[in-house]
Amino acid sequence: MLRLDELEEGLMITHRNTGLRYSLIDVSDEEVLLSPDQEGLEDLTVPLDLFRAEFISSDRFRSGGRRGGRKGGKKRAATQPAAPTGPKCKGKIKKMVRDRGFGFIRGDDGKEVFFHRSGLNASDYDGLNEGDTVEYVVQEGPRGARAENVRQAGAGDEG
Repeated sequence: MLRLDELEEGLMITHRNTGLRYSLIDVSDEEVLLSPDQEGLEDLTVPLDLFRAEFISSDRFRSGGRRGGRKGGKKRAATQPAAPTGPKCKGKIKKMVRDRGFGFIRGDDGKEVFFHRSGLNASDYDGLNEGDTVEYVVQEGPRGARAENVRQAGAGDEG
């Protein structure tokens, strides 16, 4: 778990489950502002306790990362994290909470699972709506099951 005294602007950190890397922009008493290292993703605000539980320092990979890691152009595409490993599932989006960046999926197996926009591309998140059929990978996180790599299931996806 990250210690508060380790948190400083420009610190490079990695999300434990997705492998996505971020630069720390700002820390308050309640939340942390992160800038993604990968193009196409938006800045992310995370509650401090969740941040400390789900992120690890990755400064050992790159030093001096001061906000600008995502502006580096196409050369960063080769460092895209591996796809999440876990059961691949299908289900329907039960609820979207757009202003907070998350939602819930009811799987075909009847189980409900949480997902957050940080676990998928921003354009994929913006295209999702309640009632959409989606495919996703279930990952076990510190707060239970979580859907990652959520994508709309299209007719052409089978086979």
